[in-house]
Amino acid sequence: MENPSLTNRLWMKWIPGKMSKGKRHFQIEWDINEQERLKDLIKDIKRRSVHLSRFIRDKIKENISLIEQNPYLFEKDTFKTNNDGSYRKFTAIHIRIVYKIDTDKIIIVRVRYATSEPTSY
Repeated sequence: MENPSLTNRLWMKWIPGKMSKGKRHFQIEWDINEQERLKDLIKDIKRRSVHLSRFIRDKIKENISLIEQNPYLFEKDTFKTNNDGSYRKFTAIHIRIVYKIDTDKIIIVRVRYATSEPTSY
């Protein structure tokens, strides 16, 4: 059985290292439902492949570290209706993550299997 405190630490906010002077840094916030959905997706993948689940988790962490420093790195989310460019997305192997760029933070707003039927929102 998984250690619940370890699981919570893995999916809570990732605290970045010190930034060089002059670079802007955005705080990451997770929608609680999407955080739970990501945990469920990773657990589902882990049943099939522990290695793949770790690889995906590490890729997500890596991408989140990148968007903390440069939120415009990834492309606009084409499934978001009336997207003014503040909704962006990245894919980590099988998981598609959508985030919203706010004035002082980045909010993870959607987590889905990348192969799921696309829906507008």
